[in-house]
Amino acid sequence: MKNKRVGLAVFVSAVLLIVVVVFFLVELFSFDEGGSSAEPVSATAYRERLDVLLAMGNPANAEPVFQIYGCVACHRVGVANGIAPSWEGIAERAASRRPPMPADAYLYESIIHPDAYLVEGFPNSMVPNLDSRMSDQELADVIAYLLTPEAQ
Repeated sequence: MKNKRVGLAVFVSAVLLIVVVVFFLVELFSFDEGGSSAEPVSATAYRERLDVLLAMGNPANAEPVFQIYGCVACHRVGVANGIAPSWEGIAERAASRRPPMPADAYLYESIIHPDAYLVEGFPNSMVPNLDSRMSDQELADVIAYLLTPEAQ
């Protein structure tokens, strides 16, 4: 009787192990490294969404948003350490970063899909899931600020 219990325990353990391995392999082969359902990238891919955001954006309200999400840690303080590009002159650089994508679309994509394009020399260190964490108003205010000459 004891051998039947041991045999049953081994059988159950083996089945559980096989199930775990199968689930692991399914997850491994279906893993999406980007982790996001990125929109198609083109000069007009984000236009409709951006028009709504830009109409409501207020650059004067961006500073508290930067503090809430810790943006300043990398884009101001961490610039010297090569963590993230500076915001100084960002509107001008953004306009030519991914032609023919305009500056506002590039900035939107950089926040919402930060792994879509990485600036050479900088790691993908952007805070993840900002698209689900930031409100539309916060996102609008940030983009509006970054498009101003005062961005730094």
